[in-house]
Amino acid sequence: MTVALKGNVILFTRREIEKAWRENLSASSSKTPRTNPHRLLLFYAVECGLKAILMRRRQRDCTDASIAEFGHDINRLIDTLGVKGSLRLPAHIRLKDIKIQGSPQQRNLTPDQINQLWRYGHSFEKNAQIQDKDLESMLFQIAEWIKGELRNT
Repeated sequence: MTVALKGNVILFTRREIEKAWRENLSASSSKTPRTNPHRLLLFYAVECGLKAILMRRRQRDCTDASIAEFGHDINRLIDTLGVKGSLRLPAHIRLKDIKIQGSPQQRNLTPDQINQLWRYGHSFEKNAQIQDKDLESMLFQIAEWIKGELRNT
């Protein structure tokens, strides 16, 4: 049996959701080592920074449909802004399959869905091709580029 998905929904286990709740609560009340909430905020900061640059370049005072159409797609924003170099996030990430009602379910995501990893408490296994720290490092590199752009405009 397969589970019907609506839109770009990524399946997460209850355990992952509960872990996300605990980590979000902990991050909101104390300093902790780097956790998913820190990464999630970094993802959204990068998204907002790229949109701010786009708005400046398009001489927009507020977001509109032409900005909102990008959603969370950082790579599409990077392409639209003509960013040089290798600041793109991975085009596809495969997560560990999970079982739903005894049936294995694949979980594949694109750059515009990376925020869901951390929002719902996902952690990569130690032997996964990519790790949270790798994605976080990529986002920090993009953030450095954004700093320079926002300083220069």
